[in-house]
Amino acid sequence: MAALSSTCRISEAHEPMSRETSPQDLTAPQSTTTTSFWGRSGTFPVEIEASYQAEMDRLRENRMTRTGLAGAFLYAAFAISDRSMVPDVYQQAWKIRFLIVIPLMLLCSFALYRLKTPLMRESLLSVTLMITGASLSWIAALSHHPNAVHYHTGVTLIVLFGNIVLNQRFRSAVVTSVGLVGLYGVSLMQVAGMSGEVRFNNWMFCFAAVVISLIANFRMDQDQRRAYLARLREQQRNEELSDAVELLGKLSAEDALTRLANRREFDRRLGIEWNRARRDGHALSLVLIDVDCFKNYNDHYGHPAGDACLQKVAEALQSVVRRSADLAARFGGEEFVVLLPATEADAAAALAEHMRQAVADLQIPHAASRAAAGVTVSLGVASLRPDDACQPSDLVAAADAALYRAKELGRNRVAAAQQQHSAPTVATQ
Repeated sequence: MAALSSTCRISEAHEPMSRETSPQDLTAPQSTTTTSFWGRSGTFPVEIEASYQAEMDRLRENRMTRTGLAGAFLYAAFAISDRSMVPDVYQQAWKIRFLIVIPLMLLCSFALYRLKTPLMRESLLSVTLMITGASLSWIAALSHHPNAVHYHTGVTLIVLFGNIVLNQRFRSAVVTSVGLVGLYGVSLMQVAGMSGEVRFNNWMFCFAAVVISLIANFRMDQDQRRAYLARLREQQRNEELSDAVELLGKLSAEDALTRLANRREFDRRLGIEWNRARRDGHALSLVLIDVDCFKNYNDHYGHPAGDACLQKVAEALQSVVRRSADLAARFGGEEFVVLLPATEADAAAALAEHMRQAVADLQIPHAASRAAAGVTVSLGVASLRPDDACQPSDLVAAADAALYRAKELGRNRVAAAQQQHSAPTVATQ
């Protein structure tokens, strides 16, 4: 889709504007697909043209077998009239139809899209159509019956079938049509007993059918191009909308400073994991983390340094949280929280100790700290098995009480709340 926004901008100068141009239209691919038949046709950029032709080839391939069989059936059906139109050579006519032309039509129908290149496919199709038209002139030339003078008109049907039903590419349709109308003109010159006026009228009839069918072919191509562009625009807008929704969802769930989950996302996940733990009977653990003496850090080093400090602490905490089900979030200000589904109290306390050490290992200077020479954190851990007697807020309150206890004991440590029935109590480590 990158090619759409960067290269596919051909002006629709020939199409009157019926509404104001929207911002989406300024970036969506444009095309001169409404150019008149006699005007110069606009083309897609190379990448879009190749994609369009590939899609049209797939559509033609899907319907080629059925269309080819229908064409062969119609061509064979006219053998019924050979007995009355060319009774003197009807047996030769049947041989031409059933031994030469129809096998070629069937071969083209089933083998056309086994050819690798569009040029080879279009060449085979054009040759098949011209041989089919030439077969009628051949049969008419063999006959001396008066009805044979009308036998050539079948070439007109072949032109219509190739240009409209088979929907050849426009340039191939032009080449095939010119070949058939030229063949028709030559065959008319060989018909004895036909006046010049009748010859010219018949040729004009065929020529008019060629022009009409080419106009129809061209307009179908333009309609298909407009439909293709509409699909591309819709796809592009859907992708842009999907990206916008994804970005909005990410922004609504992510803390802008630390890139961790925000409080809203934490509350949402806590509710989900609480219900899952209550259903499965698993333990649910929570670690509440506070940066020690962070107000002093801000006052001493300034708020920009404080923001940088929080970002580094968040990275250190996130590096310890490895499981995809675990969630590290910014709880507010200098507080963080880690949600640990299906985690027992001992494992949660051990993980909290790893977090404390990971922050200490950052060795961020903190001259205003009363806990250590560098930035440290205090952590409160709580774990319980949810039931109908407790709520998610009870788990948060237990972790908060444990955190308060860790601060009372001098900071830079882990305190764990021990659960007795549904009422957690605090134990220090």
